[in-house]
Amino acid sequence: MKKVVIRVSCFNHEKYVGLCLESIAAQDYPALDVIVFDDASTDGTAAVAEACCRRFGFRFERNERNLGLPATLNKMMGVIGDYDFVFSIASDDILPSGSIDAMVSVLNMYPEAVGAYGDVEYIDSSGKSLGLMRNDKESGDIFAKVLFNEISIPWTWIMWTKSAYQAFGGYDESMPLEDSYAFVKMARLGHLRYANATVVRYRKHPNNTTANSWHIYTCSRRFLDSQKGENFYPKLKRLYGAEHFF
Repeated sequence: MKKVVIRVSCFNHEKYVGLCLESIAAQDYPALDVIVFDDASTDGTAAVAEACCRRFGFRFERNERNLGLPATLNKMMGVIGDYDFVFSIASDDILPSGSIDAMVSVLNMYPEAVGAYGDVEYIDSSGKSLGLMRNDKESGDIFAKVLFNEISIPWTWIMWTKSAYQAFGGYDESMPLEDSYAFVKMARLGHLRYANATVVRYRKHPNNTTANSWHIYTCSRRFLDSQKGENFYPKLKRLYGAEHFF
């Protein structure tokens, strides 16, 4: 059976982290290795997370000082051990029942694929459903279509294969939009496959990074600058310019 590593990044999610880890422990896929990394939270997140890890047999690590998400993800890459697939989730989100099995099944069915994704449900701070994120549910060589917004998929929550993750090599720790950076590096390596299942319940609350429009704008500019030299850069620059103008 293929082994899956789930990486859980934590920072100041005392209210939610226990629910996140309980949802992972409830997965019906047996070959799971879970690593929880707290980035020097200033609330009770670390204590809650460590207690849950002892309860469920997960691995817990904590930064002595706040490093930021890209640097924390790089540290996690160095300790994940042996695996076939890797999936990441933030500690304020929820993993629906059967989501890991659904993505693994698709990757087993399509061995040429480098990643699998599914539907994402928005929930509010209390866990109430706010509906599904837009998703065009396409499979195949869809990197360019996603990059240029011709189709929409939830590129933050993709289960990647070991080969794609090793080829990726690591995060640029100066790049805040780590999901965009990873997608551009890995999705170019091969096909992505859609799993007909809800794979994440994404919690929307006032402290979400995506709630800060100016932060997203400035990070998008830095991400765009990081792609200079790529053959798609001129087209991407025009697209970003039009979107941020409006």
